[in-house]
Parts: sequence; C-alpha cells; structure tokens
Amino acid sequence: MDRTDEIDVGEVLRDRPLGRFQIATFALCVLMLFVDGLDYSAANVAAPAILRAFKAEPGAMSWVFGWGYFGFFIGSLVFGYIGDKLGRKTGAIAAVLTYSVPSLLTVFATTFDQLAAFRCLAGLGIGGVIPNTVALLTEAAPKAVRVTFIMAAFVGYSAGNAAIAPVAALFIPKFGWPVVFIVAGTAGLALAVMLGLFLSESILFLAAVRPDSGRLRMLFARAAPEVSISKETRLLARRSAKETRFSLALLFEGDRRFITPLLWLAFFAEALTYITLSTWLTVILERAGLAPAEAAFTYSYASLGAAVAILIIARLLDRFGPLVGAGSALAAVAAIVALGSPGLPVPLLTAFAVAGIAFGSATHNSLLGIVGGYYPTIVRGNGVGSASGLGRISAIVGLVSAGYLLSNFPLQVVLFSIAAPDLAVAAVCLALAYYGRASYQVAETG
Repeated sequence: MDRTDEIDVGEVLRDRPLGRFQIATFALCVLMLFVDGLDYSAANVAAPAILRAFKAEPGAMSWVFGWGYFGFFIGSLVFGYIGDKLGRKTGAIAAVLTYSVPSLLTVFATTFDQLAAFRCLAGLGIGGVIPNTVALLTEAAPKAVRVTFIMAAFVGYSAGNAAIAPVAALFIPKFGWPVVFIVAGTAGLALAVMLGLFLSESILFLAAVRPDSGRLRMLFARAAPEVSISKETRLLARRSAKETRFSLALLFEGDRRFITPLLWLAFFAEALTYITLSTWLTVILERAGLAPAEAAFTYSYASLGAAVAILIIARLLDRFGPLVGAGSALAAVAAIVALGSPGLPVPLLTAFAVAGIAFGSATHNSLLGIVGGYYPTIVRGNGVGSASGLGRISAIVGLVSAGYLLSNFPLQVVLFSIAAPDLAVAAVCLALAYYGRASYQVAETG
C-alpha cells in the first residue's frame, strides 16, 4: 500500500480544533471524575461523624484512610494495565463498578476493620478511574489546549468533592454517616450504565493496537468528518520502532529514564501534602474551632475554590509549562502554614482552608495534566497509573502520620508537616520545566 493511503490519526487529532466528538468525550470524563470525587470524599466528610459514632480518637480513622489509599495504589496499577491492554473504556467501566459495590456495602460496617476493608476494595476502583480518564483525555485533546482539556475535566472531581459535603452536612444528622456512601455507590452504578451506552473508545488506542478495527474507522469518521477516507485507507498511529509493542521498559526509554523518576517523586511528595490535607480537612477545621456543619461547608467551599484554581492554572500550563506548577505548589505551602496560625477568626480560617485546598488541588491536577504527554499511547495508562499510584502509596504515610500528629501535637506542627512536601514538588516542576520539555514535545505525537 502506498503511503498516501495511510493517515496518521494522532497527527490529525492533534492539529484539529475541538469538535463534537472531543466535547462528548470530555463531558463523559467530567461525569466520571465527578462521581469518583463523590466516592473519594465520602469517607473524608463522614470522618467526624464516624469518630463520634464509634467513640474513637482521630488516629483510628488513619487505619481506614490508609487501607483506602492502599486500594487506590493497587487500582491505579491494575486498571492502568487493563486500559493499555483492553482499552480505556473497558478499564474505566470496570473501575467504576469496582468502587460502587463496596461503597454500598460500607453501610453494613460495624467496626473500623470492616470500614477499612470496604474502603480498600472501593479504593481499587477509585484509583483505577484516573489513569484511564487521563489517557482518554490526553488522546482526544488537540495539542494547543491539551493540558487545559485534561485539567478542566478535573473540575468534575472537585465538584464531586464539593457536592458530597452538603450531603454530609444536611443528611448525616438525620440519617447517620452511612448516607454519604449510599449516595456515592448508587451514583457509581448509574454511571457505569451510562458509560457502557455512550463512552467511545480512544481512537489513538485503537490505531495503536487494533489498526484494522471497523470501530476505529467509524470513530475516526465521527471525530474528523472533514477527512476523506476510502476502503483502502489505512488508519494508524505512527510511532518509533521501539514503541510498536507494549513493554513496561518504555517507561524508562530515552529521556524518560530521568523524567519518570522525577514524575514519581513529584506525585509521591504532592500526595503527602494535598491528599493528607483534603482527607483530614474537616477534622482539622473542627480542631481549629469550627462547628461540624461549618467544617463540612468549608470543605465544599474549598472544593469549589479548587475548581476555579484548576481552570486558571490549566491555561497558564498550556502557555508556560510545568513552571506554573512550581508556583502553585509554593502558594499551597503558604496557605497551609497560615491555616495553622493560632487565634484565627472564622472568615480567615475559611479563607486559608479554601486557598490551601485550591492551590493544592491545582498542583495535583497540574501533574495529572502533564504526565500523559511524556508517554507513548501504548504505555500511557501504565505511565499515568504508576505515577498516580506512587502518590496513593505516599498518601498512606501522610494519613497515618497526620493521624498520629493530630493526636499528639499542636495544630501548627501538624499543618507545617503537611505543607513541607510541596516544596519538593516545586523543585521537580522547575526541573521538568528546564530539562523535560523536549521529551514532552516528542511524546505529544504518539
């Protein structure tokens, strides 16, 4: 076949403007992340009520949170692998079902061990949604707005975090702590059905692993209707000779032998700050003097502030690259340390909490926005999954440490300890800005 009868789908999708196909993928990914955020934050906003119901100290929730994040870690790796082998759609739907059922079963827990077991099982799916969603978004977005496309979708995650907080504030006093898990689990089951009906597989994935698929031709025609293809036209994803077969060694090929460890370090350190803070925020705010309802609503305000910060940082990242992530990380450090200042009035407590979560979330999503661009299609799910999985493992360290610190040290010490790892994130973002840009540009074509 003559090369004129071949079309590089990656090049076409990269350079074309947003169309209905890309917008539909974006909308479904936003919905996926919204429900993922509901389930992720269910335990966070229910934590004070659970501690009161079980008459336990804050350190007892560390066990539950820790096992949940262990599940996130395993799920990030397993479902990242599934996404690279069987498809992003398959990986995403399987992940949603995996967290929905254990979330519903959580209502039957009567001990912290049972809570920990259910959160670990739910964590498998919660962690598994991220690598498949990031891969779908990375492979659907035009180059000019790729980071914005990905990070804007994660506004859905922040909205999910925000939405579960009023559920906790309004309904836990009447129905008890299990109500938030019922809401999150039911939403997940409905989402799985919707994804099965409407979510399209990644075109780049199909071109890389199933180039002769009739499904590929149909989806490409929908995504780029202006491109004429005949029965003889071959659709493909052009790659280097070393990237034609799946291999985990590709995570360390060329400059990625430096880039991958840097990304792992950034995700590990960032989770020590952002995930620890977001998980313990309601407990921290109650310790600082807010009433339970005030703490829950502040969590919701902070999540909405995160949505705004994500959108602003996303556009800056598309223009200036990882350097923006360094600024966001430093702003998070300043806000979290300020939150620990003694004697703060309620408005300032609320403002610093919102700023800490907003910039922490923007930093977190900055990393998710850029990580997929460093890897070729054939291992993108594994690249994203391994990096985000390292973050989940570090979250266990952060959550357990914070639980111990909250039980034994002043709040100022706790918050300074939570903020410090973001300094390492800022350093990694600076390194990526100056030494990793070329690798990111090369990966964008695949």
